[in-house]
Amino acid sequence: MDAVEMENQILEIVRKKHIETGGNNGNFFGDFDQILNLPIPERNAFLQNMVNRKLIAIREGSNARMIMLPK
Repeated sequence: MDAVEMENQILEIVRKKHIETGGNNGNFFGDFDQILNLPIPERNAFLQNMVNRKLIAIREGSNARMIMLPK
């Protein structure tokens, strides 16, 4: 699976959660492990790259950092 396909699957999951919760909740980092199948540092770097390009946002939730759509 190439990087573009992985990004599209991540965005699909994040959009689905956004619609289900009205944008109030996000996804945990572990929600994408089955898609990315990368070691944690590489997974985090991949997700940070998406944040830098403003495809997703990382916010502090009440219990953990959450991945959401940018506002």
